[in-house]
Formats: sequence, structure tokens, C-alpha cells
Amino acid sequence: MVTPMVTITGIRGQERAVAHLRRALAAGRVAHAYLFCGPAGCGKHTTGLALAAALNCLSRPGEGCGECESCAKIAAKNHPDVWTLEREGAAQIIPIETIRKRLIPQLAHPPHEGRARVFLIEEATALAGPSANALLKTLEEPPGRTHFVLGTTSPDKVLPTIRSRCQRVNFAALPADLRAELDDDAGEAARLGELAEALAHAAEAHDLGAALAAAADAGSDRATAVAVLGVLANRYHADARAAALAGDTARAAASSRRAARVLESETAVTLHNAHGQLALERLLTRLARP
Repeated sequence: MVTPMVTITGIRGQERAVAHLRRALAAGRVAHAYLFCGPAGCGKHTTGLALAAALNCLSRPGEGCGECESCAKIAAKNHPDVWTLEREGAAQIIPIETIRKRLIPQLAHPPHEGRARVFLIEEATALAGPSANALLKTLEEPPGRTHFVLGTTSPDKVLPTIRSRCQRVNFAALPADLRAELDDDAGEAARLGELAEALAHAAEAHDLGAALAAAADAGSDRATAVAVLGVLANRYHADARAAALAGDTARAAASSRRAARVLESETAVTLHNAHGQLALERLLTRLARP
């Protein structure tokens, strides 16, 4: 699934929370830990991602542009300095092993490529006793350029020791009509992401039938073709960066070439009025090459 790109100023329905965060960004006083409190589906996690983008944006630091490489990676949830910790297993908790093995080791190093490192915890009540205790010292004295955003629907159930180390930001329930509109936007982003993944999989698997079907779906109209090509370019570009960071130069070079081929097809459709489906079919034959 692809998350829609969003900026801190693009958050809808949460004017007071956004104003609070924008003041902190403008003053250079973003708290080391926030507790975002509000009902499910009100935009707490999306706002956390937008805050991370504002802190790391290459084009508009402190605001976020929604278009640069850093913002795109954060939206796609593959930025090396922005982590989301989710509930796991039947107990739906964040186990202590996740804190010890995934989170704490990251703190020994500076951010990999951004100006700030951000850890997002979707539900703070999922921090069971040992997990919360393992996190307490870090929340109290985090390394430089490190921020935590903890979300919760039940702030009174969050351990007092966690609450006392976070700056609270309250989120309002969204009106029903706005909630429905935002759900539609998220559904469209997910659809575009699925189409892009189908194109990539068909090309890399050398499956002609699947490739033609994917091109027909993604090229059903010009706007869809352009949007899917943009998602696909971001996918390959992010993979190239990840491979380069891992030292896999062969994969990085292959993904970079594929990203360039996708951008050429996007240019053909947007600037030269190429037929979307035909451009995608031609692109798929090129993507199948190393």
C-alpha cells in the first residue's frame, strides 16, 4: 500500500494540533517526544509522518513539500530515519525484543541521510511493562536529532511514566463527511500502489500475460497512467537508494536504470501525448531487461 504524500499544512480537520506543531517547527523547538491523543482515524499517524517530512524535507525544511525524495520516502514508509513500531502477535503489544533489537540499536548512530530521526508508535498503550521500561530512559534523554511520536486513543491508559516524558497534543474527531472523503483518498492511493506493484512484478517475472493485463489496468486513462508511473518511479528510486546504502551496487544500478526508464515513459505520456496503455506496454518490455 502507498500512503498519500502529505505536508504538515495539508493535514485536514486538525487546525489546533497543526498550529501547535507549526509553531514548534518555526521556532526550532520540536519536542523530543509527543503523545498524540485522539479517536481512531483522526489522523494522528498521518500527522506524525507529516512532522517527520517537515523535519527532513529537502526543498522546504520545516514545512515539507510532499514532492522531494525525502518526502516521497517518508510517505512510502521506506525512509531509513523514520520508523513505525506497530502492535504484534495475538496479544497486540510492542514486545520488548522490538525495542531492544530494532529501536535501541538505531540510537547508537546519527541519522543515516536525514536531518532528524523519528520513531512513530501507533498505539502507546501497546507498550507492555517491560517494553515501556526499556524505552523510558531514551524518552527522557534521547540522542540529538531524535524525536518520538506516540499515538493513543486512550491517554489515561498510557503509563504515567510515559505520559510525563511526552508533550501532549490533542486531536479532534473528524466530521463524518471529511472522514469519508479522506478514506476515499487513501483508497485511491492504495489502488495506484497496487497497480504499480502489479506492473513491476509482471516485468520482473517476465510474465507477458500478466504484463499486458497490468498495462491495460494502469493505462485505462491518461491520469491513472501518469499517477502509476510516478508511484513506480518512486518505488525504483527508493530501492536504488536502499541498495546503495546496503552496499549492493549491482541492485542499486539496476533499480536506477529502471527508474530512469519509468521517468522516460512518464515524459512521453505527459509531454508528448503518448497513449498510456501503449507506453506502459513498451515500458514493461524495457523493465524486463537487467
